Amino acid sequence: MTLNPALAAMGPMGLVATSAANTVYSIVKDLNSGISIETSSPAPVDAVPDALKGALVDTDLGERALHGVFYTHSRFQPLVRHVKGLREMMRRHGGGNVLASAADSHSIFMILPLRMSYNAVQLDMSRAREELMKKADESYAAMDKINLDDEQKEVTNLQNQVDRQYRSDSMEVRRLRSQLAHHQQRIEAYEVHSTAAERLVRESHRLRDLSQFVWMKNFRIQAVEQVNGIKGKTAAGLHGKGSMVVTTKPMQGRLGITVQFDWHEDNLFGHSYDWHGRLDIACRYDGTPELVNGSGKFYERFSQYLAVE
Repeated sequence: MTLNPALAAMGPMGLVATSAANTVYSIVKDLNSGISIETSSPAPVDAVPDALKGALVDTDLGERALHGVFYTHSRFQPLVRHVKGLREMMRRHGGGNVLASAADSHSIFMILPLRMSYNAVQLDMSRAREELMKKADESYAAMDKINLDDEQKEVTNLQNQVDRQYRSDSMEVRRLRSQLAHHQQRIEAYEVHSTAAERLVRESHRLRDLSQFVWMKNFRIQAVEQVNGIKGKTAAGLHGKGSMVVTTKPMQGRLGITVQFDWHEDNLFGHSYDWHGRLDIACRYDGTPELVNGSGKFYERFSQYLAVE
């Protein structure tokens, strides 16, 4: 679970979070409105390499966050504008704090301010490096049990003997071939152990070079009351259901966080809409969050009112 279950209520929207395999936001409003947002992810979401999953925190630089807003609207503003009853209803239940970019030609139906945060940390690499070198030593020890020169000489000798009797299928030839296969396997085992030891040593050196990097741990998402003065709200008659899936992926040479967002909405006019999008979030060298990429309306609208904490 990546979301904080101790979620603050979002003013009149009455937002509630439950602690389960997935975190579900349930926003219930008068006038037949209702919203639910389900968020799922591995638990917890730490954007660190697999080799550092168990690493201790060396320095905790504190919590870092970015804020943004997702909002939805209908293309029926002309109807709202000319029908007095609808206009008044939208003013009371959905139009008071309309985003400037949509006020001229759209009706705002849902505003969802979000806060995405994590702990910026430097990790203690010593335990991970120690484990890697321990495994490397085990591979070196296995190599020491095999005399590569002797094995290669045996293979050459046995191969010559088999070649001299290549037309024979006697028991002696079968014995020679069995011995040849045995020594060939020992050579292959030596090579496997050698490759593994070299890889483990390289990985240990790489972790040493990463010791000054800052990583994201305990990434989480919260719905908040407002972002940059824009308050969360829903319009009358709105029914919506969304999902956010949080995963990690390589970006900017390190691991970052990806939030995939999908939203379906049925509004008071009896029309349905779908919005989708993706946010790619990375951690800079000083621990500051950066919205490095994205797609869809979720990315466009979240970055439109982006604030970094």
